Amino acid sequence: MAIGPGGTLALGADAYIQLYQADGRFLRTLSGHADTVRALDFASDGTLLSASSDTTLRLWNPRNGLLKGVLQGHRDQVWSARIRPDARQVLSGSADGELHLWDLSDLGSSRSIYAGRGWVYSIGLSPAGRIWAAGGQDGVLLWNPQRDHRLPLLGPFSVRALAWGPDGLLATGDREGQIQLWSPEGRYVQQWNAHRLAVSALVWPRQEQLISGGQDGQIIFWDAGRPQKTLQTASVLALAVSENRLLSGHDDGRARLWSLQGALLRTLEPPAASVSALAYSPDGSLLASGGWDGEVWLWNRRGQPVRRLSEATLEITALAFSPDGQHLAAGSRDGLTRVYQTTSGRLVQSLEAHGNGVGALAFTPNGRALATGGRDRLIRVWDWQGGRKVLEFRAHESHVTGLAFSPEGRTLYSSSSDESLAWWALRPEGVGLERRIMAHARGIYGLALSPNGRLLATASHDQTLKLWDAQSGKLLRTLQGHTEAAQALAFSPDGRRLASVGWDKTLRLWSVQGPLLQTTSGFVRPLYAVAWAPDGRLAVGSGTLRQAGTVALFRP
Repeated sequence: MAIGPGGTLALGADAYIQLYQADGRFLRTLSGHADTVRALDFASDGTLLSASSDTTLRLWNPRNGLLKGVLQGHRDQVWSARIRPDARQVLSGSADGELHLWDLSDLGSSRSIYAGRGWVYSIGLSPAGRIWAAGGQDGVLLWNPQRDHRLPLLGPFSVRALAWGPDGLLATGDREGQIQLWSPEGRYVQQWNAHRLAVSALVWPRQEQLISGGQDGQIIFWDAGRPQKTLQTASVLALAVSENRLLSGHDDGRARLWSLQGALLRTLEPPAASVSALAYSPDGSLLASGGWDGEVWLWNRRGQPVRRLSEATLEITALAFSPDGQHLAAGSRDGLTRVYQTTSGRLVQSLEAHGNGVGALAFTPNGRALATGGRDRLIRVWDWQGGRKVLEFRAHESHVTGLAFSPEGRTLYSSSSDESLAWWALRPEGVGLERRIMAHARGIYGLALSPNGRLLATASHDQTLKLWDAQSGKLLRTLQGHTEAAQALAFSPDGRRLASVGWDKTLRLWSVQGPLLQTTSGFVRPLYAVAWAPDGRLAVGSGTLRQAGTVALFRP
């Protein structure tokens, strides 16, 4: 984690970076790394540096979320990195003990300055900017690049954290819970017992006030080796400090913002911490995400949260915008379908749709009616504005997992975990089954209709996708590539491509003519949702009930 110019807060969350405003309001998520983000740092001009277990470092413009460059050269996981305040150089350390110095005037230029025997956990630059320090399993290395002088501070300790003090002293914290002080020349000054478990983080905001964080869940403020204040919280993973604030990251998935007097100012919990459903508004101006925690968020085109809609008590299973984009329907495992006004976020209707959970939603093309499918195997059609059920029928032998209306609104398509795909004729006198196909070898969990209404696509836990003629029901082709269950899919705006996601943590792009066009891998969590905006942006949602995820935006 890191605090940047203007107070911008940057947090690593699995393979993603979450940015917050100085007051703790969420800004955006940066995606690009293929594995866990291990280190973050800001230069004075606001450039954000990230280091990852995917062996790369990345440079970002946090103001617009754009990637400025990728640094490649490490052969193992990068666990630590710092950027000079003037943004001219980066020093990074990896799990194989290598330190790389990068010249940012040439993003391809780096040199290895040291090869130790173990992981490099922490890196720091002295206040005067002349001496680099790197701590890891080998102890501490001091390096003066002007003289190319290396001074190992050997000792029977594995350094997990280090921090330079304003007066030039260096503090190191080891896995035994001890803190050591060293002079800028590498002379031993002092040592004391600080934590019951490993010291995991150190910052030194003032000359007399060193702050340590430990795996024992304590944050301790020190004055000349004497504890002045202790904060008891969850196990500490990282600390960052600005002039008047302390940011702490913990293994409970939360970050906490403190005053330097030890007062808790705010707990940061990212929106869309786990994503189970996604939908774009018809004009693409809003993206809706639903989570395993029952929350619904609306996001703008830049990936910034607009508002939080929080009513459900269980997982959000389905989302659908009305054709005019003025309303959003959200179905939940709690059995209710809630309809919100998108401009205000106001709840305008709550339908007791299905007793044991809603599985699918679809508005009619004219927006007057809303179809819901449930875990009770029923499909119901509602006059949603009046809250009145106008039609109900048993559709499948198991959960209803997908719904879509034909462009003229006279046919309703439904899919189910019972492996079947069904066509329903909606007539004034009632509903009639036109066709039912046992479509897959395992349950169907994704259903999509092409923009022109001619193709149906299904995604199944049998790891395949299938394309169907929407009118005749003829199977046109089977798309194979996922190595675990395929969970969701979406057509591109022109109907020529198909995007699919699944438990194998991949996003796959296909031509509707059959060939696999592209595979994007490296996601940390299983993928459960995908949505394609009219302007070509692609949103992917990850995470599970007990594992954090995020919304990632792409332009394929």
